[in-house]
Amino acid sequence: MRLSRAKVNHLSRLLVDSIDEHPDAWLNRENNTVRLAIVTILQEELRRDELIDRKVRQKIQSQKRDIPEGGREWELLFRQFYREEFDKYRPVRG
Repeated sequence: MRLSRAKVNHLSRLLVDSIDEHPDAWLNRENNTVRLAIVTILQEELRRDELIDRKVRQKIQSQKRDIPEGGREWELLFRQFYREEFDKYRPVRG
């Protein structure tokens, strides 16, 4: 999914505002610092999603027979391959 820089910035502001409004939340940093960290994370996730999408489409295209995009089989393969690729790029949490 592609999002413009303006949309990513808007989402980051909404998230910071939402965190700031929560009664149990507190930000020990300046809000803009937190917002910039959110922007960085969103951009990394979007880049990862685009990479996975390209790899999945390449896998589908490399099948022995032609599988038209938008068909049921294509959708099922896309979901299956996406899950496999996503698991490869998921950060390991300790």
